[in-house]
Amino acid sequence: MGTQLFLTKTADKSQRKLDKPLRERVKQALMEIITNPKLKGERLSQPLTMVFSHHIKYQGKEFRIAYQYCEEKDCVFILLIAPHENFYRRVKNLVYAS
Repeated sequence: MGTQLFLTKTADKSQRKLDKPLRERVKQALMEIITNPKLKGERLSQPLTMVFSHHIKYQGKEFRIAYQYCEEKDCVFILLIAPHENFYRRVKNLVYAS
């Protein structure tokens, strides 16, 4: 059994709002991420060092996928899928909301 993938409610809701071709690109990116979670994304800097970011370019716009990788359980948690604008602020709010 390979790496498992989980979407948070926020990530699921945000990906549903995307148009169909972009959702397909996101789906391809998620498949790439689960093949090698540590190499497909960039580890973010303080205070989000436990979060990775994968970049997608679509119709001239930058989109990001924020995720965490749990090595012990071999699973990836997708936190947010959104345009680059205010992305990292939103990720920070998601991670530190609890």
